[in-house]
Amino acid sequence: MPPKQKSGKKGKLSKAEKEKLKKEEAERKAKEEEEAQLRAEEEERERQERERQEKEERARIEAEERKRHAAEVGELNSILEGNLTALENQNAERRAKAKWNRYMLCDGSPDPTIPGEINTYMNLWKEDDSKNDIESVLKESQLTHSLIGELSFLLDDTPEEELSEKDAANYKQTILELETLLAEKLDIATVDLLKDAASMADQETSNLQLVQQNERILLMLWGNLSKNPRFKTFEFEEQNFGFELTKQLASLDIAIRIMHLKYDHLSHHCRTFHSKKKKKVVPPPPEPEPEPEEKAEEEKKEGEGEDAEGEETIPGMEDLTLKLESEQAENNEEEKKEGEEEGEEKKEGEEETKKEEEAEQAPVEEEEEEEEIEEDEDVVDLRQYQPLGGVIYFDLLHLPPQPKNAKGWLMTQDVCDELKRMPYPGNDNKLGQTLSGTLPMGQTLDPKAIASAAAAAEALGAPPVGLNFTLPENVLFSEEPQMAYWSPEGKHWRLDGFADMKYDEDGRTVSVKTINFGALTCTQDKHINMPFQSWELRPKQANNALLTIIAALVEIEIEIKEGLCCFRQPEDSETKPELENIKDKWVTPKELIQLLYSAGVNVFPTTESKKYVSISEKEDLTEEGVYQQMALTASHFAFSWSKWNAESGTEKIVVQGTELLQDEPVIEDEWSLLMISSQRAMKLRMTEFDDQFTEDFAEGTEFHADLYHMVLDLSTEQGIDRMKLSSFQFVDAVYQLLSATRVITYS
Repeated sequence: MPPKQKSGKKGKLSKAEKEKLKKEEAERKAKEEEEAQLRAEEEERERQERERQEKEERARIEAEERKRHAAEVGELNSILEGNLTALENQNAERRAKAKWNRYMLCDGSPDPTIPGEINTYMNLWKEDDSKNDIESVLKESQLTHSLIGELSFLLDDTPEEELSEKDAANYKQTILELETLLAEKLDIATVDLLKDAASMADQETSNLQLVQQNERILLMLWGNLSKNPRFKTFEFEEQNFGFELTKQLASLDIAIRIMHLKYDHLSHHCRTFHSKKKKKVVPPPPEPEPEPEEKAEEEKKEGEGEDAEGEETIPGMEDLTLKLESEQAENNEEEKKEGEEEGEEKKEGEEETKKEEEAEQAPVEEEEEEEEIEEDEDVVDLRQYQPLGGVIYFDLLHLPPQPKNAKGWLMTQDVCDELKRMPYPGNDNKLGQTLSGTLPMGQTLDPKAIASAAAAAEALGAPPVGLNFTLPENVLFSEEPQMAYWSPEGKHWRLDGFADMKYDEDGRTVSVKTINFGALTCTQDKHINMPFQSWELRPKQANNALLTIIAALVEIEIEIKEGLCCFRQPEDSETKPELENIKDKWVTPKELIQLLYSAGVNVFPTTESKKYVSISEKEDLTEEGVYQQMALTASHFAFSWSKWNAESGTEKIVVQGTELLQDEPVIEDEWSLLMISSQRAMKLRMTEFDDQFTEDFAEGTEFHADLYHMVLDLSTEQGIDRMKLSSFQFVDAVYQLLSATRVITYS
C-alpha cells in the first residue's frame, strides 16, 4: 500500500484536485447544456415539422372543402327549399280546407270574416232584451269567445301576403267590438241582478250573495242590503275570493262585483305588448352624374361667376364667345341627331343595368329601432313582465233601490239600466280626483304620493279596501306576484295604489289592500327562467325526438313526433302540480308555446329579452341556420349544450353532438365538440372537459360548408338511412321549438 499523505486537515482537497473537479463540473454542465440545446433544437424541428404537416393538412382539407363548398351549400339549400315548399303547400291546403269547412258549417254561428254576418249577429244580440239575464249572457259568451278565437287564429296563422292590411284591420276591429259587446252585456246582466237583489238575499246575513260561472268567466256579486257595519268582510269560500270593506262603505248602498275572467283581453292594447318594430332606413340614392351638356352649362356658369368676380373681360371677347357658342350649338345638334338612334339602342341596356344596380343596392338597408318612449316607473313594461292568471274585475257598484211591498202592492222605483260604478276615493279630495282623472287643470299630485296612494288615501279619509284570493291552480308562479291595475286612459298596467301585500307561497294565497277598483291582474318577470342551465335534443326514433331544457327554476321535456309535440316533466325533477293539466297533450308547436306561456313557464325569449338576460350573443343568420340543420338531423343525431359556446365569440357556435340510434341517454365520453360558423363546420380536437378552448380540428376529419354535412360525415349508413325518413312536418316542428327557445344563445 502506498504511504498515506499527510495533510494539515483530514479530507481537505488540494488545489489541483479542486481545479480538476471544477473542470469536470464545467464539462458536465457544458455537455448537459449541449444535450439540452440539441434536444430543444430537435423538439423545435419536430414542432415545426408537425406544424408544417398540420398546416399542409389543414390547407389540403380547406382546399377540398372549398371544392365541395358550393356543392354542399347547393344541396342543403335544395333540401330546405323542398321542405319549405312542401310545408307551404300543406298549410295552404289546410287553410283552404278550414275555409271550406267554415263555409259549409251549418250550426247557426256567423262567419266573423264576413262583415255582414258578424254585424248582424252583434246587432241582434245587442237589441235582444230577452237574453239579458246572466245565464243567457254566460251561455252566449261562449260563442263570442269562439268567434274572437277564430279571428285571432286567422291573424296569427295567415301569411302576410295572403292577408291584406284592410282585412287585418277589420279583424282586429271586430275583436274589439265583440269584447266591448260582451262587457256591455255582462254589465246589463249585473244591473238586472242588483235590481232584484232583495229577493235573492241570504237569510243569515240579509245581503245578496250570488255566484254564476262558465268555463271562462266567474262572476261573484255581493250586495249590501242590510247595511250592518259588522259585515265588513265577506268570503266566497268555494271560489276562494274575499274582500274587506271600510267603515264608510259598510253603511252605504253599495255592491261588490268580483269577476274573474280566465283570459287576458286587455294587455294586447298596451304599447309594450308587441315586440319593437324596426324602421328600415333606405340610404339616399347616389346623385347621378350630370350629362356632358349639363356639365358644360355648369362650367359656363362657374366661368361667368369667376369672370364677374375677377378682372374685367377683354373688349370684343363677348362677340367671339357668342360666335363660338353658336357654331358649337349647331355641331351639337348634328351630333345629337346622329346619336339619337344609338341612344335609343343603348336605352334599353341602360335601364336593365339600372335595375340591376337598384336590386343590388336594395338589400343594403340600415335598420333603426323605434324610438323609446319614457314611461312612468309604475307602468308595467310587458316586454319584461307578463300578466298571469287572467283579469280580475274588482268593482264598487251603486246598489239601486229595491222593490218594496206596500199593502199587497210591489212598488219598484224606475232606475236607469246603466251600471253605476262608484268612484273611490270620493271626488271631494285631490287624490280621488287624480285617480278618477278629474284633477283640475294646473293642479298636480307628486308621483311619489301616487305611488304610495294607499297611505295617502287613508290620510284623506278614504282608507284602502282589502282583497284576498287564491291564485289559479293551473298557473305556476315561481316568485311572489306583483299586483297591477289597468289604466283605461293610458292603456297600460300600473303598480301604484297597492299596500300591505302578503303572499302565502304554500297556500298560494294573496291578500292586498288597494284603492284601485277596476281591472286587476298578477304579474311575473317574463325572464325568471332565463338563462337556461343546459339543454339537450335527443332522438328517440325516426321522426321522434325529445327536447330537454333545464331552465333556471324548472326542468321541462318536450317530445316531438311528426308535426306535433307534447309537454312532459322529467321523472327525476320536482313535480309542478300547476302544470298537470297541460301534460301529455299532443298539439302543434305554436299551441304548446301558448300553453306553456299562459301557465307561467316562459322559455321563449323575444327580440328584447337580451336586455334583461345575460346571453351568449351569436349572429342571427348563423344561429337560425344551425337550428334548421339540427332539425334536419334530429331523427338520428343528438345535440347538447356546451360550456365553450360562450368562449367562441359571436361568429362561431359550439355544440356537443353524437350519433344516437337507441332511445337511451348519451354516455358523456361519446360526445364530440362541433364548431359552426357562417363559412364552415368542423369537429374540434378538444373535449368538453378540457381546460382551455382551442380551435384545432380533430384528426381524420374534414371541414364542411355546414353542420348538416358535418353530421353526415360523422354518421353511419344506418343513421343516414333513418335521417332520410324524416318528414318535413317533423323537421319543421323541431325547428319551430329550437327557434322559439333559442337554446344556443340563452344557455
